[in-house]
Amino acid sequence: MLQHLTKGYTLLLVSLIETGTPFIRMLLLTHALSLTELGFVSALTATISAFEQMTDFALYRYVFSAAREEYEHALAAAHGLAVLRSLTLGGLVALAAPLIARVFHLEQYTFDFMLLGPVVALRGFDHLAPRVAERDYRYGPQLRATGASNVLSLAVLAVAVRIIPSHVAFLISLYVQVIAQVTFDHIVAGEKYRCAFFTPNFGRAFRFGYPLMANGIGIATSSQGDRFLIGSMLGLPELAVYSVANLATYVPSALITRLSSTVTLAQLYNGAKHDDGRFDARLRLFARLVPLVAALFALGVVALLDIVMPLVFGAKFVLSPASTALLAVSIFFRQARGDPFSSLLLNEGRTKRLAIANLSSTSALLFVFVLLLIFHSFEAVMAGRLLGEVTATAVTLAITRDLFKPARQDFFKAVTVGLLVLCVGIALGSAGVGLAVIPSIAMVAAGLAVFALWALSFTPDLLDASFPAIRLKA
Repeated sequence: MLQHLTKGYTLLLVSLIETGTPFIRMLLLTHALSLTELGFVSALTATISAFEQMTDFALYRYVFSAAREEYEHALAAAHGLAVLRSLTLGGLVALAAPLIARVFHLEQYTFDFMLLGPVVALRGFDHLAPRVAERDYRYGPQLRATGASNVLSLAVLAVAVRIIPSHVAFLISLYVQVIAQVTFDHIVAGEKYRCAFFTPNFGRAFRFGYPLMANGIGIATSSQGDRFLIGSMLGLPELAVYSVANLATYVPSALITRLSSTVTLAQLYNGAKHDDGRFDARLRLFARLVPLVAALFALGVVALLDIVMPLVFGAKFVLSPASTALLAVSIFFRQARGDPFSSLLLNEGRTKRLAIANLSSTSALLFVFVLLLIFHSFEAVMAGRLLGEVTATAVTLAITRDLFKPARQDFFKAVTVGLLVLCVGIALGSAGVGLAVIPSIAMVAAGLAVFALWALSFTPDLLDASFPAIRLKA
């Protein structure tokens, strides 16, 4: 038991570092840069994120799913493919820089966008072994490498932003972070770095990963496309406010997703090795718990966002009640449609279906564009995002109808309970509850109590079926 707690604690620390670093970085920047410069940083971040997400092959997951006797060959092939991908992508970023600068009305800063190319190219030389170690619940090497590189990057940013209070400080810290991450990953990997090109495993890695390009395009479009639209149609200062609002919810949301995806995939992967019903039980358990966690977090957004965001980042960073409510519901659907669906499809090797599911979220960009043309406001952006997430949820359910059948009713029950509590929270928020600290905390606590009481009605039975060995020992 102590060993499992230690591993869980290490995973939690890794997730906190990965999700907390953008938050601390933005905190440093919001108190040092103007809204226009902060919007410029958001434009640079959206650019590099979009390119990397669009071509994400999830190569460490290929090694993760490969047979253990093929581990060394699979890892070498994944390294080779990662190098080719990153060098190609870095060149594309540099070539596209003039067009991207024009989108944000920053033509005079084209070279700054070109500087993102080498960053992308360098990341391809990372050692994947620390990430693959997740298969055996070993997170220590990843914790050491990620922690050291991110702390170093933040330290450099804290100094640089005082000397150069502009987006240049961000670029400097970005280079430091990627160089440090690659270096430390090689140090803690504990095994030799090898690249293999055009081997049988190389071909299998490519066939595993290339359908995920469509998946990555969907993720990039849905998560970064709105920033391009806002920067182009509303301006950099508005993009800065929008980015801070999203980051304030991103950190806990990404932490939840990181923990959920890692634990869910590992449990389904190991459960699939048995034919005693534990796989279906684990699927049902996650189908109920994930929407409840998503609803609780969304309730926290409704209750606390308009209190926390101005307090932490400054009074100029605030959203209207309508924008906050729309953002909260869209976050709920985004998290609820993530796992166990993504882990289920990855475990079954159905990467094409996963790509379709995430591509469907790009519909949000169309909704945002149309609504921005009509209303030209933040509320239009948030409403478009919500419509896109609802569409993506429907598509995800449709393409997993055969695989997800044992847990479909569990999922619908959990979503219904979550939405009911969330709607009550939104109604209370519109009445002013979200403007006072104590009533807001009380509202979240009440929601937690409701979810906990309902979870107690099904969790013991599902846990027994999910982990029969523990039940037999007891």
